[in-house]
Amino acid sequence: MNAEFEKLKIVSKYELLKQFRRKRFYGALVITIFAQILMIALYKGLDLPRQMGIPDKPELFAIFITSMGTIAILGAVFFAGDAIASEFEHKTGYLLFVNPVKRITLVVGKYIACFIATAVILILAYMISAVALLGFYRQIPSGILGSLAIALMLACCVLSMAFVYSSLLKGSMGATIATLLTFMLIIPIIQAGLSYAGYEPWFMPEYAGDAVASTYGISLQQAFGGMFGGGPMGRMARMMRTPDPTLSFLVLSGYAVILFQLSIWMAKRREML
Repeated sequence: MNAEFEKLKIVSKYELLKQFRRKRFYGALVITIFAQILMIALYKGLDLPRQMGIPDKPELFAIFITSMGTIAILGAVFFAGDAIASEFEHKTGYLLFVNPVKRITLVVGKYIACFIATAVILILAYMISAVALLGFYRQIPSGILGSLAIALMLACCVLSMAFVYSSLLKGSMGATIATLLTFMLIIPIIQAGLSYAGYEPWFMPEYAGDAVASTYGISLQQAFGGMFGGGPMGRMARMMRTPDPTLSFLVLSGYAVILFQLSIWMAKRREML
C-alpha cells in the first residue's frame, strides 16, 4: 500500500510538471486574468447596478466577477481531454503501461495533476476578486469561500467527464470536443426542456454549477432580473431559480465520483491497438 502511494506521488508530480510546462496552462492563466480585469472594468465603468435599477452591493459585485464556472469548465476540459487518450493515440502506452505501476495509479495521478492545474487558475481568479472587493468596498463577502468550493467541485465534475471520454475515445481532440459538447450543448438543452416543463433541474450538473453565484445571499432574479428590461429576456431572467449551494455541491460531488470511477473502469479494460 505504501509503495503504491509513493508511485502515486511520483505520477502526480511528473504529470503536474507536464501541465505546468504546457502553453495551454499559461494561456488559460492569461485569459483568466484578462477576463477578471475586463469584468471589473465593465461592472464599474458601465455602473451596472444603476443600469439594472438596484443598489450596488459587494455581494452583487462578487457575483459578477467570481462566477468563474466557464473558466473552470474550459480549464478542466483542456487539461484533461488528452490525459488518457493521448497514451493510446501516440502509442506511449506501450512504454508506460508495462512499468510496474497499476493503471488505476496512473489515472488517479493524472486526475490529481489536472485538478491542481485547474485549481491554481480558479484560486488565482478568486484572489483577484478578493483584492478588488477590498479595494472598492473594504470588505469581502463570506460567500466567496462557498463560491470557490462549488467552482472547484464543478471543475472536478467536468474533469471526471473529460476522463470518461478520454478513456473511451481514440483521440484527445475527440475527447475534448465531446466533453465540451456534452456540458455546453447537450446538458443545457435537456436542462432548458425541464425548466420550460416546470421542473427544477437541480440534478443537472450545469444547473448545480450555477450555485457559484448563489452563495452570496442574493437570488439570481435580484442579480440579473433587471438587466434585460421588460421584454421576453427580462421575464426569463426574473423567472430564474437560485440553486441551493449545499445540494448543488452534493450533486456535483456525486457526478465527479461516479464519472471518475467509470473512467477508471474503462481505462483498466482498454487495450492498446
